[in-house]
Amino acid sequence: MTLIWLDHPVLWHSPRIPSGYNSTAMTPEEFALIRTRWHNWYTADWDYARTTVYFFCAGIVLFALVNMLFQLGQRTRAAGVLRKVSLYRKVVAAWRTLGSRQIYVSAVNYYSPPLSAVTIVAALVAFFASLTFAVRPYLWPNMAMGHSPPIATRSGWISIAILPFLLVLATKVNLIGMVTGVSHEKLQVYHRWTAWIMYITSLIHAFPFIVQCIRDGEMATNWSTTSWYWTGVAALVPQTWLVFMSWGPIRNRYYEMFKKLHFIAIFVSALFIHCNFTLTSWDYFWASAALYGFSWFARYGRTLVNGLNPDASFEALLDNMVKVTIPTKLKWRPGQHFFVRFLDLGIHAASSHPFTVASLAGSDPKDSGSGVIEMYARVHGGITTRLRAVAEQGSLKTSRVLLDGPYGGVEANFQVYDRVLLLGGGSGVTFVVPLLLDIIRRSKSGELTCRRVHLVWAVRTSNALSWFNSVLSEAVKGAPEGVSVSVTHYVTDLAALIDDGASTETKSETSTGTDDIIAKHSGRPDLPCIVREFCADPGTVAIATCGPSSFNLDVGTAVSECEFDIVRGKSQCSEIYFHGESYSW
Repeated sequence: MTLIWLDHPVLWHSPRIPSGYNSTAMTPEEFALIRTRWHNWYTADWDYARTTVYFFCAGIVLFALVNMLFQLGQRTRAAGVLRKVSLYRKVVAAWRTLGSRQIYVSAVNYYSPPLSAVTIVAALVAFFASLTFAVRPYLWPNMAMGHSPPIATRSGWISIAILPFLLVLATKVNLIGMVTGVSHEKLQVYHRWTAWIMYITSLIHAFPFIVQCIRDGEMATNWSTTSWYWTGVAALVPQTWLVFMSWGPIRNRYYEMFKKLHFIAIFVSALFIHCNFTLTSWDYFWASAALYGFSWFARYGRTLVNGLNPDASFEALLDNMVKVTIPTKLKWRPGQHFFVRFLDLGIHAASSHPFTVASLAGSDPKDSGSGVIEMYARVHGGITTRLRAVAEQGSLKTSRVLLDGPYGGVEANFQVYDRVLLLGGGSGVTFVVPLLLDIIRRSKSGELTCRRVHLVWAVRTSNALSWFNSVLSEAVKGAPEGVSVSVTHYVTDLAALIDDGASTETKSETSTGTDDIIAKHSGRPDLPCIVREFCADPGTVAIATCGPSSFNLDVGTAVSECEFDIVRGKSQCSEIYFHGESYSW
């Protein structure tokens, strides 16, 4: 079958031999210019595409080295040595000052990524803006110098070179995440912003051609006689749709539709034809296919290795929650999540959904082996509504499931920190509870140097406390000697307290009383105060939080201030590790 949309014969690369130039129609200076680096069309892929690749690779190597240093610092002996170096402590604290702080724009209810991510994105924007606009001229002063405007040529090559990194950043089995120690969901912010950068450079590539053709009256001829123009439009239209549909409010509201249509968009196919094996353009598609293909096969291969779990059961809980229990022999670490595909729930079998594991794997601290996966989900519609309905019906309450994972978790080793503060808002407690249980379990085997652990859990109604009340009580009771474990509950909805029959004397903003194990308060927790007091004493601190965006914002802001005190030398605390987990990404 003839490939009518491609030049013939189809090659791996088009020739680099200059052709079509009329040197007599140019001045000697113009002819010399088109043969210099950054201006030569026949080496533009080397000048711009390779430079883009080198920039991304340099960034990945840099953060891989940072990750290696971090992992070295997680080893008890190495941690002691590194923490004695004042410059090391201050540099780490300075970066974590950015990593824990977000910006909230109340006018549009927008929560920014951590400022560390904003800084990296700003570096990406600055680099690609410089690479696109630093070289002059943007348009050829003489059409004999070439029919491809210089700014369109360079922006096109930048766009093509971004593609492999854009796709890798989107994957679950993430090669970039493996070397940098950053979980796939935290790389999504870079996937989205590289998509925007690629979109903008694609527009910069397209519009000079459009303006030039309209000016010269050649648009209709070029559209009907070559594939360059209509294939460019065929790529740009779905790219536009993908970029704007990925905008937070739209993506979050129509996520399931976005996710499915995201994969069937014809963007990459149209772009492949549009490039038409120009120079080394197709090399970037082969690289994209290899990298994305590896991740795809690794992900679904692991799902098959994980096997079919036939006995997932569902239980409806108070306060509009549902619990999923899956017996398994799989391994996972505290704080990790699985993508679960429920095969017996009708149309929901067509997609998988992320759930954090709220239980520990195995009983031996040195064995993360078999156990029971327990997952909790707030009912918000879609799959969670279906799970709740199944849990409440009188007949079938089980389903076969496929498990993809585990993913994520906390990179830090809490055993090298003196104190650990865990904060959960609502169902976000499912992330921090297994961290608490793991600390207690390991402390019994003498693996931990941690001597104080405090968990704060804020819920809207007292009914929600039933999810983990017994688990937390047993955890506090089971803490070994020498390790201080405390748990504090906050019930934030005073009206709910009245409905629950609580006495009016307990509805202050402070303590409503304690039992022998868990302190209980009404009103919202003063998160900044809790964080500052926890970080006030000498030693090292690890903080993990999971909750609503406003909850994480308050915690992160307070941590950022404490980190900055370390930078200024005004804190007795020598190091603060912070991990923030969101409900979604």
